[in-house]
Amino acid sequence: MLCEECGKNNATVSITVTTGAGVKTRRLCQECMKKMESSLAKGDIQSFLSSILSVLHSEQKKETEAASPACSGCGLTYAEFEHTGRLGCAQCYRDFAQQLQPLLKRIHGRAQHAGRQPAAYEPDPACLLDAQIMELKQKMDDAVAVENFEDAAKYRDELRALTEKKEAANG
Repeated sequence: MLCEECGKNNATVSITVTTGAGVKTRRLCQECMKKMESSLAKGDIQSFLSSILSVLHSEQKKETEAASPACSGCGLTYAEFEHTGRLGCAQCYRDFAQQLQPLLKRIHGRAQHAGRQPAAYEPDPACLLDAQIMELKQKMDDAVAVENFEDAAKYRDELRALTEKKEAANG
């Protein structure tokens, strides 16, 4: 196994650190271990502790990125998006829709595009139907939240009709 610090030499030393989150083991080569020991021998306990904490932080970052969903188009993880602030492709918007919706609402005031479109643009009828369904769901949820059950029932009925229309079109 290679050293987790330098990634070049074989790991011969294991350091185990117990924290509230659990036990973490770090495998190092002799050279990297000597660097850590030399900082401790010099009385530089702060440097030694910071190197151990950086080890724990890098492991937590790797675990977080591994658990983060990835785009099926470009492979970008949501953790990478959070770090860079940039999506990789159009598929990212679909794959990360659930995570992006609250973010877009907070930034733009809404999650649906409301800007201009080219004059020759003809939207796909299925997309229009999906947009109407999403809008009705939101209206229904809002009506239930304020306990306006009459409007919520009206939106529910409209939603059922649109859903049936969509299912019939997909046939």
